[in-house]
Order: sequence, then structure tokens, then C-alpha cells
Amino acid sequence: MDNAGYVTLTRMSGLRREMQVIANNIANSTTAGYRREGMVFSEFVVRAERHEPSLSMALGNTRHTYLLQGALSQTNGTFDMAIEGEGYFQLETPQGPRLTRAGTFTPNAALRDAHIFGCALRFSALDRFCCA
Repeated sequence: MDNAGYVTLTRMSGLRREMQVIANNIANSTTAGYRREGMVFSEFVVRAERHEPSLSMALGNTRHTYLLQGALSQTNGTFDMAIEGEGYFQLETPQGPRLTRAGTFTPNAALRDAHIFGCALRFSALDRFCCA
């Protein structure tokens, strides 16, 4: 395959990855705590011989997560919580601790632990919110 073919194939591959990121952003646009992602493209320019045009190739090989605060909305859920500003809720998962900004929690029967996505909230502070 010639250089023009490699450049075209690389560009198409980068655009495909960018479309996957955009589709993921659209699919999760209403997911609580979701952070929008984008692609970062790097451009490489190769000097050609004296009377030939230069060769330019863009690689889309890095995903970037935007850490901007999203809009907060009132849910009226007894155990729903939100973080304004910086910070994350820490969950205990089978793979170890994980972070999330989603705050739609469900208490267990004893009101001692809160759960989301089937994972327990670490360092639960529900005792402060529950009445005896």
C-alpha cells in the first residue's frame, strides 16, 4: 500500500473512533454522573523531497474526559445525593474501589449501607440522614 493509502486508512480509523465516542456521549447524555468524552488528534507532518508536497497524517489515539460540572436537578429521592464542585463517591466493587459521581443510592434493609449499581458506598454516612 502506498503512503496515500496509509494516510487515508489512518484518517478513516480515527474518524471511526471519534464517531464511537460521540455515539457513547449521546447514549449516556441522561446518565447521572456521566462525564462527556472527546478525541484528541495528533498531526504528523513529513517533509517530502524538494518538489513534492509534504505528507500530513492525523492520529486519533487519545480519549479525553471532560471534568466540567454538569447541571444538578432535584429528584425528591430520599437517598439521592449530589456533589457540587470537585469530588466523587467511592464504591466497593468486586474489582476494588471505584469512583462515581452518580448519586442515586438505595439503602439496604438495615439502613446501614447505601448501594448503587449493586455496589456498596464506602464510608457510608446514611446514619446522618436517617431518623431512628
